[in-house]
Amino acid sequence: MKVLAVDLGSRHVGLAITDDEGRIALRHSVIDRKQISALTALRDIVDQEDVKKILVGVPFGLEGQETRQTYVSLKFIERIRSAFSGIVEVEGVDETLTSVEAAARLKAEAGTLKDEHMEAARLMLEDYLRQ
Repeated sequence: MKVLAVDLGSRHVGLAITDDEGRIALRHSVIDRKQISALTALRDIVDQEDVKKILVGVPFGLEGQETRQTYVSLKFIERIRSAFSGIVEVEGVDETLTSVEAAARLKAEAGTLKDEHMEAARLMLEDYLRQ
């Protein structure tokens, strides 16, 4: 079962996906929200990749408290659930500190901000697969 992970940013949405067996988390792509609607892009990817589940990162503060971005992410999850009702399962997952870890990993690769969003999604997906 293919799973797609989503790291929601104000402009860029990083994506990671599992391999065909659903065991390995791989960087996929970045959606530039100024160029295309995130939901439109997700619909295309779900169709092309035969995705069965979408994970959306939900950030919390360092002490576990909800933040403004928590609410933005939860609202986005509801939009995805509505758009993909009966097509794919949608689940929110904790993404606390994935962006920090992604930035540290990509520093060695000389990666870009877009790469950072993909890597954050990949880390989130990797954590999910370990459960």
